[in-house]
Amino acid sequence: MTAAVSGRWRRRFVRGAALAVVILVAALAVVYRPWLEAGWPGRHEAATLPSTCPQLPGRPPATPARLTGPGGVEGADCVWAGAPEVEARYWLYRRTGTSSGTGEAEREAASRVTRYAGPSAGYTLGADTPLSGVGDEARISAHGSLVVLVARKSNVVLVLDRTSAPDEGTEQAEAAVTGCARTLLDLVRLS
Repeated sequence: MTAAVSGRWRRRFVRGAALAVVILVAALAVVYRPWLEAGWPGRHEAATLPSTCPQLPGRPPATPARLTGPGGVEGADCVWAGAPEVEARYWLYRRTGTSSGTGEAEREAASRVTRYAGPSAGYTLGADTPLSGVGDEARISAHGSLVVLVARKSNVVLVLDRTSAPDEGTEQAEAAVTGCARTLLDLVRLS
């Protein structure tokens, strides 16, 4: 009888320990949220930014300058001199807390619209008109001779500024910026 009681208690202990482990793993998963990590199966995010600036048609080569932002945001800046000048800034967002890198990039891209910054500062140069076929989402706006395009591909935000050539119309300038954006986003590799 003692062996039967001992065996019963042992089985209860093992079941209780197994249940405690399952509860602990579930609690850690809810708190840590590993499915937000870039390496989680099915999550397609960029791990790095392009190491070179591409050759744009009719432009001298550009060398990227590496930038860092708050919270470990990684950036790269490419400038192609000449007329018209083109500047591209990539920002790679990584997971922070309970938000994925893609979620952070979505918020950043949404914040880059034209805003009124007050009487002394005027308007910020953002992009307002939705544009299809460029990255996961994109917007474009012309501000006089400056065309601004903001595009997002997964967890990467691309901000592209291009001045119009003197003999170029707004539609031509926007088409040129859109082509540049596609070229630049093609360099972003998702895992």
